[in-house]
Amino acid sequence: MKRFNYEQNQKGQWLALVIILVTIYGCGGAGKSSMAFMTVQKGTFEVVIPGFGELQAVKSTPVAVPTQVRGSQTIAWLAPENTLVKKGDTVIRFDSVWYHERIQREEYNIAKMDLEIKQKKRELEKEKSELKGQLGITAVEKEMAELYAARDETLYSRNKIIEDAIDLDYLKVKSRHYEQKKAKLEQKARAELQVLELKRRTSQVKVDQYKEALESLEIKAPHDGLFIYEKNWRGEKPRLGMSVWRGMKLGKLPDLSRMEAKVFVLESEAAGLKADLPASVILDAAPGKTFHGKVTTIDSIAKPLEKKSPLKYFEIKVSIDTIDLELMKPGNQVKAFIFVQREQDVISVPNQALVFEKDRAFVNVKNSSGVEERKVEIGARSLTRTVITRGLEEGETILLGSLQDREAGG
Repeated sequence: MKRFNYEQNQKGQWLALVIILVTIYGCGGAGKSSMAFMTVQKGTFEVVIPGFGELQAVKSTPVAVPTQVRGSQTIAWLAPENTLVKKGDTVIRFDSVWYHERIQREEYNIAKMDLEIKQKKRELEKEKSELKGQLGITAVEKEMAELYAARDETLYSRNKIIEDAIDLDYLKVKSRHYEQKKAKLEQKARAELQVLELKRRTSQVKVDQYKEALESLEIKAPHDGLFIYEKNWRGEKPRLGMSVWRGMKLGKLPDLSRMEAKVFVLESEAAGLKADLPASVILDAAPGKTFHGKVTTIDSIAKPLEKKSPLKYFEIKVSIDTIDLELMKPGNQVKAFIFVQREQDVISVPNQALVFEKDRAFVNVKNSSGVEERKVEIGARSLTRTVITRGLEEGETILLGSLQDREAGG
């Protein structure tokens, strides 16, 4: 699609239409009235919708507090706003004192648990060793009792045989008691060590989490771009010392390789506005350069820019074909011109030159004897000009305004 510069076309159009002011004297020397005439020429007719707005990136990556950090965080350092950053550059750093204190405390708990576990193991080993000794002695006693127990009634008295049997049963019960005590000791030891190991693992998990969160206290740029601060619900931008929470948006990193203009068009001037219309964008900071594009999206409903304003605007998006990174930054104020219609080599006149009677249109054309009213056929119209399709030739001179208005002024 052919692109064109609105301001250049306007200059060419007005240069093609030469305005001649002629003074016509009425009755009485003091009652003069001046009438403005214009010699018409063929040129370019355009229906242009003006708008205003600002530049923004098509795609922007949010910069937020990482979700793995806990509780509120305090901003310790910020990259300056509107700083061009590279991928991997640090843009925000949070205060890390709280995490270092927690890591130190949990590492102390881990060292304490390690000592308790060692001490508990020594105690258990000591008790197990004592039980093992008791079991050994009891086993020897039982073996001796079994070996030398009196059993022959011809050699030993009945009382001796009964006493030895009782002693042997006692040693067997004693041996079983020590075996059960040993089993309970081992079960108790495992339970106590498991509790201590669980406490140690809990502290270690906390240390790992705090260290992971500590690494998240530096937010790095995910890609090249321009770092821009994001306002919170109170309209405040992030600053040093501000308390923030996980998930909170602090900035954004727009991708400068693709830019668009967010433009507002007055509802009363939006006739003919639709998607894919060609448009020109001029930066307020660089008025001598024009960027071309087209309308991509249009809001379905016009809205006021201020709460109590009676004026309503359509918000539209205009793509930009060529990006100049030296001139174009998100937030730059722009003026936009959307070209609804364009006709080449036609005669168009200012709207004030037309006179309407019912469904007919007239212009006042200058001739040798004065001014004559001539019927014309009109075509496309803009807010300021109208195309004349029949009844007027190039080079003729017309009156700007109705003859009756001029006579009334005289």
